Amino acid sequence: MRRGRVLVALLGLVALPAHAEERPDADLRRLFPEQAAVFVAPPAGLARLKVPAEVLAACRPDLSDLRLFDRRGREVPYVIDTGPEARTRVEVKETAEAAILDVQREEIRREQGPPRQRESYTLTAPATVPQAGAWELVFRTDRPRFVRRVDITAEAPDGGTRRIVENGSLFHLPNIAKEKTRVTLPPLAGARLTVTLEGEDGFYLEPRLVFESARFLDPREEASVPLQELARRRGEGRTIVRPGSSDVLLGRASLFRLEAIAAVGESEMTLGPARGERLRVDIVDGDSAPLDGLAFAAVVRQPSLVFSLATGGDEEPAAMLYFGGGRAYAPRYDLAGLLPASGQALAGERASAAARLRDPSAAVAARLGSVEANPLFDGAPALGFAMRPGAEVDTRLYTERRALGVRPSSEGLSLLRLRAEDVAHARPDLADVRVVDAAARQWPYLLEPDAAREWQPLESPLRRERASRYRLGLPVALVRLDQIVLDTDTPFFDRAFRLTATLEDKRERTLAQGRLVQRIGKPRPVSVDFPPARVVALELVVQDGDDAPLEFRAARARLVLPELFLAAPAGDYFLLVGDPKASAPSYELSRVRDVVLAVSSAPVEAKASGPNPDYSRARLAIERRGDLVPQVLLWSVLVAAVVVLTALTLRLARSGGDAPPPPA
Repeated sequence: MRRGRVLVALLGLVALPAHAEERPDADLRRLFPEQAAVFVAPPAGLARLKVPAEVLAACRPDLSDLRLFDRRGREVPYVIDTGPEARTRVEVKETAEAAILDVQREEIRREQGPPRQRESYTLTAPATVPQAGAWELVFRTDRPRFVRRVDITAEAPDGGTRRIVENGSLFHLPNIAKEKTRVTLPPLAGARLTVTLEGEDGFYLEPRLVFESARFLDPREEASVPLQELARRRGEGRTIVRPGSSDVLLGRASLFRLEAIAAVGESEMTLGPARGERLRVDIVDGDSAPLDGLAFAAVVRQPSLVFSLATGGDEEPAAMLYFGGGRAYAPRYDLAGLLPASGQALAGERASAAARLRDPSAAVAARLGSVEANPLFDGAPALGFAMRPGAEVDTRLYTERRALGVRPSSEGLSLLRLRAEDVAHARPDLADVRVVDAAARQWPYLLEPDAAREWQPLESPLRRERASRYRLGLPVALVRLDQIVLDTDTPFFDRAFRLTATLEDKRERTLAQGRLVQRIGKPRPVSVDFPPARVVALELVVQDGDDAPLEFRAARARLVLPELFLAAPAGDYFLLVGDPKASAPSYELSRVRDVVLAVSSAPVEAKASGPNPDYSRARLAIERRGDLVPQVLLWSVLVAAVVVLTALTLRLARSGGDAPPPPA
C-alpha cells in the first residue's frame, strides 16, 4: 500500500507544468532550432526516453538546451538519468530490519565434547514482497570467526508450521575466502519465524538480523558521437590533434591494434570529467609513421529522460522534444530533488521514489520520431537586447589602443582573447579595459580574468656566473604566467632549483622550488608549475654540485590571459587600456552572466597594438590636477584663517598694553 502512495505522489509531481510557459511571451520553444515527436505506448504515466546520439550532438554537454512539451504546449518536467557507469552492473538492495519478538539462550553441556551454545530468535517476516521476488535473512556480527548450525521454522497466520531450513550452516573463517552469512527464504509475507543457532565456539553469536533483497540494474547503454578534427600537426615524434591552449590531463593509455587470425587491439581511453568545447590528443609515435585514417568519436553513457504524461498513444505523438541552440538555462524542476546528491543516502518514501526513477523496468519505454526543424524557432541574436552602446569615454586618457574587427555573429556575442601586451599595459585588476567605437562610445562586455592559457617562447636561457643562474627572457616586459617548460638534451639529472620572479614593484618573490628531474631514457621537456603571477623578470637557480651545468636549448612559458565576451554588432572597434586612474566599468550585461556564457560566440579579429594616437599627456595632467583643486582650496582657507586669527591676536595684545592702569 505504501508503494502505491509513493507512485501516486511521484506521478502527481512529475505532471506539474511550468507556470512560465502559460504566457505566450515566455514560450521557450522559440529558443530551440530542432524538434522531434515523442511517442509513448498507452497507458501513459511514468515514461523513459533514451536520448539518441543525434540529439546529444546538437545539445550542450549538460543538456541545458533541451525541453519537453505536451500536446497542449505545456512544459513537462523531467529528470536526466545518466545511470550507472557504462559496462558495469549496479546492485540495488531492499532492506528491512527484523523485529525481534523473543530471544532465548541456553548452554548444553555434554559428557563428551565441548558445551554447545544454543540461541533462538522469534521474529516476523516483512509483510511486503520485494521486487526481486525473495527475501534473504542476513546474519550480521562483529565476530571474526564462527561456525553455526541453523534451523528456521515458519508459523503461518492460520497457526500451521513448516520447516524452512534444517541443519543448515553459517560460517565466517578468516583463512577461507568464502563465507555464508545469509539464508534465502521462500515467500513468507507476515509469517512468524523461529531461528535457532547452535555452535561450539564458547560464545553466543548474538547477530543482528536483517531482511535483504538484491537485484541488478542493466548497464547503461552507450552512444557514440563523432568528433570533428580542427587541426593536426606533427613534430618531435608526436602527432598532435587540435593543439589546445589549456593543458588539463583527462586520460592516458597505451593503444594498439594487431592483425592476426582475429584482429585484436585497444583503441579506447577512459577520460576524467572535463569542461570546455575542445580536446587535444597527443599521440606519441616515436620512430613509427603517423597513424593512417585517424578519426575520433566520444563514447558516452546514453542518458535517459524520465517524465510523466497524462495520455499516450502509438499513432499520435504524446509530446514534442525541442533541443539545440545553446540558448537556454539548465531547468530546475522539483523532480530532481528526489534524486540523491553525490554521496547522499536516502531512506523512506524518497528512497523508493528515487529507485523507481532509476529503474528502467519501472517506466514505459518512449521512442523518438524523426528530427525536424522547429517552425517556432526565433533566429534573432540571443543577446540582441544587450547590443547597444553605452556612455562615451575620453579616449585621450588611455595610453594603448588596438583595432578590432567584429564579424557577424548568430547570437550577437563575440569573443576576444586579450594578448600579453594588452595585459602588460593594463591595470592588474583590468579595470581600465574599454571597447569603443569610432564615436568613443563604449560597448558592454563580460570579462573572464583567467579564462585562457597560451604558450609563448621565452628567450633562450642565459647562464650567469658559476652558480648556474639562468635568466629567462619574457615575451613582453610584464606578463602573467603559471608554468615554464625547459627543453634539454641532457639524458639524466636530479638537482635542486629555485625559480625567482621580479614583480612590478621591484620586489623579488620565489615562485617555485624543489628538484628538476630527468629520468633515465629519452630526454623530455621539464616543467615547473606555480600559482599565477604577474612578473617583469624570471631567474632560475640550479644547484649543480660537482656536475656540469645544465644546457637548456629552449624555454617556453604558459601565459594566463583574460577573455572578453563582447555584445556588439558587426563593425570596427578599438580596445583601450592604460588609464591607471580608471574605475572598473559597470554593465547590465554582467547581470545575465549565465546567458552570455551559455550562447555561442564568434572570434574577434584583433589587429596590431600600439600607442594610442589620441592619448594626451596634457589632458591627463589636467584631469589629475582636478583632483588637487579641493585640497588646494582647503589649505588656502586654513592658511587664511590662521593669518586672520594671528592678526587679531596681535592687535588685541597691542591695545591691551596702551590702556591706563586701574585707579588705586
